[in-house]
Amino acid sequence: MDNALSRKTLAYIFILAATAIIIIGYSLTIMDWQQASWFPILVFLVLIILSDAFPVTLPRGGSVTVSFATIAASILLFQPLIVIAIAISVELFLLYREKDRIKHLFNAAQLTISTGAAALVYRNLVIPTHELTINHFLAFIAAMVVFFLLNSSFVTLILAFVQEEKFKAIWLFNIKWCTFTFLSMAPLGALIAVIYINIGFWGLVLFLLPLILARHSFQSYMNMRQTFLDTIKSLSVAIDAKDPYTKGHSSRVADYVVSLARELKWPEDRVEFLQYIALIHDVGKVAVPEDILKKDSILSAEEFAIMKTHSEAGAEVIKGIKYFASGSDIIKHHHERWDGNGYPERVKGDEIPEGARILAVADAFDAMTSDRPYRKSLQPNLALKELEDCSGTQFDPKVVEAFIRIYPQ
Repeated sequence: MDNALSRKTLAYIFILAATAIIIIGYSLTIMDWQQASWFPILVFLVLIILSDAFPVTLPRGGSVTVSFATIAASILLFQPLIVIAIAISVELFLLYREKDRIKHLFNAAQLTISTGAAALVYRNLVIPTHELTINHFLAFIAAMVVFFLLNSSFVTLILAFVQEEKFKAIWLFNIKWCTFTFLSMAPLGALIAVIYINIGFWGLVLFLLPLILARHSFQSYMNMRQTFLDTIKSLSVAIDAKDPYTKGHSSRVADYVVSLARELKWPEDRVEFLQYIALIHDVGKVAVPEDILKKDSILSAEEFAIMKTHSEAGAEVIKGIKYFASGSDIIKHHHERWDGNGYPERVKGDEIPEGARILAVADAFDAMTSDRPYRKSLQPNLALKELEDCSGTQFDPKVVEAFIRIYPQ
């Protein structure tokens, strides 16, 4: 975590820390020390250290570990104060050992609140019996939902402060990865508790293997996703390399597209998809002769007609890729105009896919603010004025308004 945190971020962390102290204080008042058994507590401390040692990083920051299964099991087995102690044990150790203490203070505080609240919910809802009943199941589900919502919200909010992005955008993007862990780890945690009650210590030893496999599976999935994204980025670099005057064009357009789509309230899965499409939106240029791409003067009518084929060629290229097939129309129509005078099919207005309208504005702005062999780049304020002047004719007015709003950010 960056050392130069804003006052708002630091205030948030210390509010969490103060709330955590209150929860610990309350948990102390209801603690029954006679019921505490130190050997199982020690066993779960070791288990959470092992399961917390290898975190998996999420796409928008933050991380998840298989330690959630251990926390879920401890909620079923122990009193709230012990649950908190188990959950934050690693962070307390790191808080003492490492220099970046503010990070571990945040982690310890939010875990105290999340696990403490979940344990208190379970304690207050469950009816003590010697047999498992539907009441235990419902109380456990309620506790897990409380933990999941608090934990994901606390982490998302700190990321929103540090990255200066909107809370909702980060939460929606990361929630699908967190949900995968939640749905797999919560039942596993319940099973750990049941096995420990019925088998004891050696049952937990046997359970280490599935925990390791669960973590490995999730890490492999995230690695595969990152490899896919890296491949797309490399492809966009190769496309831009065909034309020395468009170096970095696709990645800049993708950045603009992401911000625009979020401003227009697109869901995060569609934002991510549009980002990938933007990275390869000029893939059709591989079919355009290099002497046209690199010409240092304005293209003739015949040459421009050949250049215009790149959008349809690009659409045909990605139709054969299952993941991208649904985005072929975005690439095909990103040079259409709002008034119907674009290409290749002269569609107009809302007939143009919204993704193509977003891509058109981002593409045009980057083109205007980049040097070309036949002209110098425009200053951003002049390019914004050009977008505004062409709103309603070349570009979708709603998209232009959104771009003008977000550009200062």
